[in-house]
Amino acid sequence: MPISSRLPSSASSRHTLSWLILIGANILWATSYVAAKYALAAMPLPLMLALRMCLSGIVLLPFLIARWDSLHLTWRDLPQLALLSLIGFVVNKMLEFGGLSLTTASDVALLITGESIFTSALSWIVLREHVSLRALGALGLGFFGVYLIVERSLLPNLPANGGIWRIVGDLLVVSALLVEALYTVRGKALLTRHSPLLITTASIVGSMIFWLPVAGWEFFSTGWRMPDIAGWFSVLWLAIPCTCIAYLAWFQGLTKVKASAAASTLFIQPLLGPLLGVLLLHEELTPYTIFGGMLIIVSVYFISKQE
Repeated sequence: MPISSRLPSSASSRHTLSWLILIGANILWATSYVAAKYALAAMPLPLMLALRMCLSGIVLLPFLIARWDSLHLTWRDLPQLALLSLIGFVVNKMLEFGGLSLTTASDVALLITGESIFTSALSWIVLREHVSLRALGALGLGFFGVYLIVERSLLPNLPANGGIWRIVGDLLVVSALLVEALYTVRGKALLTRHSPLLITTASIVGSMIFWLPVAGWEFFSTGWRMPDIAGWFSVLWLAIPCTCIAYLAWFQGLTKVKASAAASTLFIQPLLGPLLGVLLLHEELTPYTIFGGMLIIVSVYFISKQE
């Protein structure tokens, strides 16, 4: 068979493989919320976060060293990189998983899709990017979906029997989404001038400057009481598959698939995450939670058409 006749098939195979890689990354991210619940049952929140980010940084450090020359960072880029590391992998993670410790994995999986909504809103407000009336309507729809997930009702209410903490947890997750959106908008210039994969990897490794002392303090203050096997497995799962492999897979998939098209695979998280929460953690989904999640998905879909 002539070489020219084999090229389209080969290109199609690589494109299909890229889609499978993107789907795989989002499946791993969807499992992170349940894994974090198991980890939090075995250790305090600061220790879980410190172990996750430090283990991720150690695994990614050789990759970063090998590709350091490809970064082409200047001295002016370093403060920006440090800020991205602080926002994206310290403050964001404390808010996100602090919220997860108070609410359910299902709520977090549904709310996490709202990141696209907050990113779009900040891009329109801060960066003065063009916005259509349809996109503004979709934005309002998405915020209403977030409201329904947090309140689980059309009217504001204060649940009894400790349910207020679930609302607090949801609000912390929403705050984390705002911080993550700020990470994306604030780092847009840096991420467009340099490889997003390498910048993200450098941010994760850089966050170890904060997380290593936290890990040391947690071990010292608890008398070096080590987590059990389930705790270690959960943290390792969060660090390696959900952080290292998922980020590497995501950016590898983006080499063959447009980002606007790849964004559709993010819907795997709000679909699979709550299912895992119900099956493994026996969580309960209310009709308002499900409907709110559907509104967020529809909102993100229409906003993506704006791009």
